[in-house]
Amino acid sequence: MARIHRPHAARRRLFAAALLLLLIAACDPGLEPPEMPAVGTIQGVVSYVGGPAAWPPDSAIHDLRFFALPFVPTDTLDFFRDLNLLVFSDPLTERVAQEAFVVPSVPAGVYVYSGVAQQFSDDLLDWRPVGLYAGAGGVFEVRPGATTELTLTVDFSDLPPFPPGPAR
Repeated sequence: MARIHRPHAARRRLFAAALLLLLIAACDPGLEPPEMPAVGTIQGVVSYVGGPAAWPPDSAIHDLRFFALPFVPTDTLDFFRDLNLLVFSDPLTERVAQEAFVVPSVPAGVYVYSGVAQQFSDDLLDWRPVGLYAGAGGVFEVRPGATTELTLTVDFSDLPPFPPGPAR
């Protein structure tokens, strides 16, 4: 028995195979770079009550930085419990009345405890907050690709309690 040659059937099979390969290739991410984590920027201004004359002695300030945490710490060690969660600025300038700061590449999320922290001795764990962010109940959100703007006040003669008391 002679076989009947059907050119259209061969073309259909070839078209179906090409379509299947195209669909498979479209589903493969290939050599794309991995997805980047969602980050934003925090920028702010710190004002110091009383200006440069109201600062403590130089011996009491070893470092000064803006910080932000997604949790409320219960003590100084808790401040550093997960360094991946701690956001902080470069050192802030001392003996000024006001200063602007920027913290780039901040993980997106909600931050509930933030402000300016002072290292008050040579001990690496001797840190305390000297001013807390008070806007919006002290809570702010960093959104991916956005800049969050904050205003903070530090009064060295009226430091916030630390550890903080229970929420009211």
